[in-house]
Amino acid sequence: MLNIRRIRENKNLTQDEMVALTGIPKRSYVDYENEKADIRLGNLRKIASVLNVSVQELISETKSEEKTNKLDVSNNVSLNVSEPNVKNSSVDEDSFMHEPVSDYKKRSPAVVTIDSHNNDNIALVPIPLSAGYLKGYSSTKFISKLPSYRMPGLNNGIFRMFEVEGNSMFPTIPNKSYVVGQFVENWIDDIKDNQIYAVISSELEDGLVKRCINKIRKYNNLICKSDNRKNFPAQNINPASIKEIWEIKLHLNFQLPDPADIYDRMSDLEGEVYSLKQLITKN
Repeated sequence: MLNIRRIRENKNLTQDEMVALTGIPKRSYVDYENEKADIRLGNLRKIASVLNVSVQELISETKSEEKTNKLDVSNNVSLNVSEPNVKNSSVDEDSFMHEPVSDYKKRSPAVVTIDSHNNDNIALVPIPLSAGYLKGYSSTKFISKLPSYRMPGLNNGIFRMFEVEGNSMFPTIPNKSYVVGQFVENWIDDIKDNQIYAVISSELEDGLVKRCINKIRKYNNLICKSDNRKNFPAQNINPASIKEIWEIKLHLNFQLPDPADIYDRMSDLEGEVYSLKQLITKN
């Protein structure tokens, strides 16, 4: 439930004034107040700024949730209001497994993290917690315990950082490196072929980072490929089992490769080619 209308009226502002100050189309704004449309985090921030309140103040919880909400705010964790059924982690698994393909166009994260200035933080999911992320991705309590960071150049969008384990994406993404992904809202149109994504699915114990081929519209299927395809075959994921998808925007690798071996091999090869030329010339 949103408090936009109540706070606006308390501040003696009209809907037309809010539309002019936020730049949000009037029809969309009215739908937000009447909770007839999903509201994006960016528009929620605009409204909060005009009303001079925090994003959290625009969100109200039931009495049974008041204690949790106060804890979440102090830990800079904000519930995303565009999917109220998801935020309470009460999604019925049977109905979820049969959701229509059209629902894949309007996804939003169950929980986002923000700092005291309403800027997004980037929560890190380290390897020891990756198995728990599948159950905790929609829990403010779980997300609030994750370390969070700010990264240069990653300002417009919702991001999450994952630690990568294994060599399935080697050499592109080595073992024990980190990737930062931007939340994908529209799985039908915004998952681009051969781009790298972090996929959180109930079919996978701890998620995966792969190159994806988007066949959701045509075959209701997401093909996930490894870069190390000799040792790690492709996987087909049912999109109904997917909780979140994050497009990888940044790769952090603290184990910088030593190219000396490659250069030495090239030098040896050049030497051998030169020797063969000399022999051919003499003959």
